[in-house]
Amino acid sequence: MLYYPELTDGTISLRAWSLDDVPVVHRMVQDPEIPRFLSIPPNHTIENVSKWIAGRDADLATGRSVSLAITDVGDGRLLGSVSLELSCADDAIGEIGYWIAAEERGRGIASAAVTLIEGWAFETLGLGRLEITTHPENQTSQRVALANGFREEGVLRAYRLHHGKRVDLVMFSKLPGDTRD
Repeated sequence: MLYYPELTDGTISLRAWSLDDVPVVHRMVQDPEIPRFLSIPPNHTIENVSKWIAGRDADLATGRSVSLAITDVGDGRLLGSVSLELSCADDAIGEIGYWIAAEERGRGIASAAVTLIEGWAFETLGLGRLEITTHPENQTSQRVALANGFREEGVLRAYRLHHGKRVDLVMFSKLPGDTRD
């Protein structure tokens, strides 16, 4: 069963989203890199962001997805998002997704968030496989996957719809016994 875990490494923490986050998230998702690589539409409105945050509890209630805000432990500043979606609950497979605010990139925040949610997924939830998929041109996200010990498996052709068009994705996976290289 999924729930909102309280996870921290002393530098960042992962927490449930709040409607208080709407203005900051709205500003963050205006960054053109976010819709370029994620399903978040360009020119996201305040209303859309509010609906998205309000919908996190409904997603959690399905038992298939948990989305968490990444915050700075020192000042509580919102840094980005990390999520875990159970793609095959019976097979104990989860997919990790993440995005980081433009001004916070390059500081290891995505990698730290992946480490936290990965540990929870393997140790607490007992998942047997984790996956990260990235757009082929998203080299930064691919480096995060590799830095966290995920192994590149290959390209999934026309795997997902992205703004109405089928796109390839690069698949990375990690098993509980895998280590960082």
